[in-house]
Amino acid sequence: MTTPLPALSFCVIEDTALFLDLARDRYFRLPESANAAFLASLVNDVATAPALQSAGLDQFVSLTPLRAQGGGIHPLEAADLQGCGFSPSLIARALWDQCAIERRLARRGLQMVLSELRSVLCSRHARRPFGAEHAALVKAFEDAGLVRSAIDRCLPRSIALAHLMAKSDCACQVIIGVKLRPFAAHC
Repeated sequence: MTTPLPALSFCVIEDTALFLDLARDRYFRLPESANAAFLASLVNDVATAPALQSAGLDQFVSLTPLRAQGGGIHPLEAADLQGCGFSPSLIARALWDQCAIERRLARRGLQMVLSELRSVLCSRHARRPFGAEHAALVKAFEDAGLVRSAIDRCLPRSIALAHLMAKSDCACQVIIGVKLRPFAAHC
């Protein structure tokens, strides 16, 4: 049985706490005075800060600020996928799994879908390093974007890819990056 993830996660960007409410599938921030009090509690109450952070998704889904090039998140480069051929069967699998995740998100919600993914990721014990098999999966998801637009589908694509990577025993993470001005999120 899948245990739901905690419903709330947060990160701090430019002295603003930004929250992701998984149960309601929305982002929000606090009014200025409440934001200042929340940030002060993180700094001043050493006992509370770890408890607040562990109540979030920091061990599974990282909610992190988006950074300019050179930041902390390093996606695969095109060179990492060299040698991966065009695979219609893997592209079809990528499209099928992405559509299945989209339906599951609509029917069950973000919190439950991420809880299910966490169960899959945690149940896989053998971890293999990223190799040619995994690069082929990533390439298939990239190629699938040529068949079905990837615009505004980064979340279901990332969840579907993480699910397939986990099934092939490759350790992976789902990272949701956010920025404030203008607000944007990417997975």
